[in-house]
Amino acid sequence: MNRQIRLPPGRADRCVSAHFMGDTEMPSPAEVMQPADTASWSGGMRNIARVTRLALRHPGAVATAALATALAAAMQLAIPVLLGRAVDQTQGLTGAGNDGAVRALAITAGLVLGASVLRGFFTTLQNYFSEYVGHQTAYALRLAYYDRIQNLSFEFHNRVHSGDLITLGMLDLEAVRMFFSTGLIRLILLTLLIGLGGYMLLSTSLTLGLLALSFVPFVAWRSSVTQLRLRGTWLELQDRLSDL
Repeated sequence: MNRQIRLPPGRADRCVSAHFMGDTEMPSPAEVMQPADTASWSGGMRNIARVTRLALRHPGAVATAALATALAAAMQLAIPVLLGRAVDQTQGLTGAGNDGAVRALAITAGLVLGASVLRGFFTTLQNYFSEYVGHQTAYALRLAYYDRIQNLSFEFHNRVHSGDLITLGMLDLEAVRMFFSTGLIRLILLTLLIGLGGYMLLSTSLTLGLLALSFVPFVAWRSSVTQLRLRGTWLELQDRLSDL
């Protein structure tokens, strides 16, 4: 979540009853709408942990999405193994007659087709249950957000722009919805693909494996730089939308 309402514990609950008595100091609009990860690293990590706990409220869907992700990764890793087996069978059956070679290649082709179909099926399950968990998480956060906004004092609403609150309640929560599918599930997928795939490459040929994996650090660096630039653009877009 890019932005959060940063109130100390218990501050929001005391606002309605105490704002006329002068014993509650309301934060400034800049403090209220400050991005959590720019306020503190620990604050950003607490937000991630909170969203993760909200997602884990649906253990069945989370487990199904994680299992489907692991099976889809396994099917994806099985395809190059089967293709390599087809090449080995072709080389070993060159002198055994065309019938044996055609039969072996047909079996391998069927296995490749079956692995591709299963990968598509498990990927569909992964996307479906990931979106389900994401929508349920966004729904819970949206209800909590609206409930908190309605219980804050008039002084709070007098000092904070309505456009900022609308942006927070729409765009930011929509971004949180994608956290489970593009964050947690994608982390599982990339860990399995890079970890198991790298092990398979290195165990087959150390030189070719190192050559194939040499681009991974560069891609990770470029993706991080791009993400930071896109985040700055996204925050600027939100600021302009709130001004409207």
